[in-house]
Parts: sequence; structure tokens; C-alpha cells
Amino acid sequence: MKEEKRLMEAALFISARLMSLEELRSLTGIGALGYLKKGMTELQKEYEDRGSAIEIIEVEGKYIMRIRPEHVERVKEFAQDTEIGKSALRTLAFISKHDGILKSQLVKKMGTGVYQNVKELTEAGFVKQQKAGRSSKLILTDKFRKYFENE
Repeated sequence: MKEEKRLMEAALFISARLMSLEELRSLTGIGALGYLKKGMTELQKEYEDRGSAIEIIEVEGKYIMRIRPEHVERVKEFAQDTEIGKSALRTLAFISKHDGILKSQLVKKMGTGVYQNVKELTEAGFVKQQKAGRSSKLILTDKFRKYFENE
């Protein structure tokens, strides 16, 4: 379980969203959700026992890693300023590989969380939406190309 706990820890560290045990099951290859939950509880306890400024919390059966609330005020100035969030960046990476994808297809591939991500990407000017039947076609903009492709 040691290696699996480290994989779960790494996934939580890099993720900007809550992660379910089902997602962690596919990451670790462990089928028993009870065993994964036990591993997650052990990981939470490790952070607690060492007095870490970071914690892993459970919200409605999903997990997220964050800075403990008592430390946020003092360290928030060091947070990286990003034009878009991590979750939206992942969505943008997928769109960049499938330029012109329908939003409905994107939702099938990545889940309903992409609605907010697409809104954020559209507002940031990296993606534009063109009506395509009952869905929208997602198209990369010139801003995307200049920002990511150095054109």
C-alpha cells in the first residue's frame, strides 16, 4: 500500500479539484474502495502527525489537498498568478489536441466539470465557441497560439 499511497498523494498534490475514490482506484489499480479509503485515512494521519501546514480533507466522499486555513493568510502572496486555473488548463490541453471538438463530446470525455472550464477559457480568450446544432464547437484562438505556440 505504500506505493499506492504515494500515487494518491501525488494525484492530490497536482489536482486542483476534489478527487473521488473511484478516480484513485483507476490510478492505483486497487479495486477495493474500502482499502483505498483506509489508505487515504492513513495518509491524512501522516500529514496530521507531522504537524504539516498541508492537509488532506474529505468533502462528501471526495478528497483534496490544501494548505491548512491557519496558514493561508500568511502565504497567499506566494501563490502563482495564473491566467487560468489548473483544471481549466487540463481542459485546454485536451481541446488543443482536438481543435474543433464539440462541447458535448468534451463533456463525454472529461465530465461535466468542463462547463465551468470552457467558460473560464472563453473569458480568458483562449477558446471561442461556435454554435453547432444543439452543442458548441470549441475552437482555439489566435491568443492561444501566441501564448502557447510562440507564433
